[in-house]
Amino acid sequence: MAEIAYPSPVAGAAVPASLPRRNAPAIVIGLALALIFVIFAIFAFLCVQGYATTLSQAQSKAQSAADVVAEETEWMLGGGQALLRYLAGAAAPAGGTQVDRSAIAAALANLPVPASFGVYDVAGKPVANLGSASLPPTISETEIFKSIAAGEDSAISMQMADAATGAPIFVLAQKLPGASFAGVAVLTVAGDVLKELWEPQKLGAESTVSILRSDGWIVARYPAIPQALNSGQSPPFTTLKDAETGTYISDRSPVDRVARVVGFHRLPSLGVVAIASVSRDAAVAGLWTAIITVLWLMGPIAAGLLVFALITARMLRTSERTQAKLAAAVEHNQTLFREIHHRVKNNLQSVASLLQMQPIAREIKMDMGQRLAAMSAVHEHIYRSNNFSTVRVKTYLETLIENIRGGADPKVRVVAQLDDVSVDKDAATPLGLIVNEVLSNAFKHAFPDGREGLITVQLERQVDGRGRLTVADNGVGFDPDKPVKGIGQRLIRALTEQIGGVSTMASGNGSTFTLTFPLAKTE
Repeated sequence: MAEIAYPSPVAGAAVPASLPRRNAPAIVIGLALALIFVIFAIFAFLCVQGYATTLSQAQSKAQSAADVVAEETEWMLGGGQALLRYLAGAAAPAGGTQVDRSAIAAALANLPVPASFGVYDVAGKPVANLGSASLPPTISETEIFKSIAAGEDSAISMQMADAATGAPIFVLAQKLPGASFAGVAVLTVAGDVLKELWEPQKLGAESTVSILRSDGWIVARYPAIPQALNSGQSPPFTTLKDAETGTYISDRSPVDRVARVVGFHRLPSLGVVAIASVSRDAAVAGLWTAIITVLWLMGPIAAGLLVFALITARMLRTSERTQAKLAAAVEHNQTLFREIHHRVKNNLQSVASLLQMQPIAREIKMDMGQRLAAMSAVHEHIYRSNNFSTVRVKTYLETLIENIRGGADPKVRVVAQLDDVSVDKDAATPLGLIVNEVLSNAFKHAFPDGREGLITVQLERQVDGRGRLTVADNGVGFDPDKPVKGIGQRLIRALTEQIGGVSTMASGNGSTFTLTFPLAKTE
């Protein structure tokens, strides 16, 4: 073993400033607000996604309805135009025979929609009571008559008003056969015929179906409008004019200012566009109902979460204040303990100084002074280590051994091997006094006549969790049968019993003292 050097105790290192503590109540409230924000953000995202899906479904529904309206319109107008061509050939410009009239009546009865037939001469007047009752006495100023007179073979009117009732109607016109213009045959159809196309679609409130001419004029619409309207500025005639079918969203209808999702289907052979529309508000009404219902549920949950966070934050603030008070109390107690141990150490040193002034034997003074120094060293070690429940005795014993060796014969070397073990604070002083007694006795009696020698001090932690202190010298030993004088051995036995240990003293090639004692529970 190498001879150990005993550094004097040093003051404890300065404690670094603690890092700023996080504000736990603010964190709790912040996390709650962040959670509420995330929940509502996800909900908003789902609402936007649901709105887009709902509009997409409404567009699909409008397109499907427009396709159905187009199919029915093609059948209705195509059949009407074919029948009108037949009837135009059967009708005589002079008024027709009874057979002709019977054939006309039978043909009209086979039409899929109610219609009235009429024939007008080159002046636009009805021929031989074959004029339509729904038209005025003369149609010479109407758009369809002028179109046929200008050379067209057939035409479809925009929405017109029934001459008798004012109800919406539309007219199919066909040029009478002949090399020159001889008149016009017409079929008049009531505008409410589209109701039969609208009802099966179940498009919802404020939905519509319409037939528009290729120039944008409305031919028929359900629900009906008071007069014809040109929709030539709508997408089927502008941005979507090249598409056969499609959908778009109309922010505000020029008729009733209702926003709608519109589907269209173009029929180029007839020169018309079939339209079906769904009210945007009606389409998303179910979505809004679901959103409002969920908000009614989420609102109390969010409020409850926030209230819970506020209560938790308040509890944390109270806890922090309590912890701060406890920490301050602990710090105050630690300061008091340090002060107490420091004062005890100073008082022991004062007692040692007073002892040196007493008229007693020098040897007694030295023995008592060393014992007081051992006790003083414990208190100094405790207040410097800032640990008041246990004492790590390695540094303490090193200091104690160095102090004893400093006042002894320099020819005697001391070698120490000390494990860094901890003992209870109440055991530190007895342990130090035991080391003081045994080591001092070794210096006094093991090496007479100034001979050289070696003292070994060993402290180790055993497997069973106890500590083992061994102080051995290679001096002259002692006679175990010789009566012991002085109080040293009695003091060692009393101190050993005080710390709950077991000690032995053996002689042979010197003296060996062994002490087994309990370590602190943390060990």
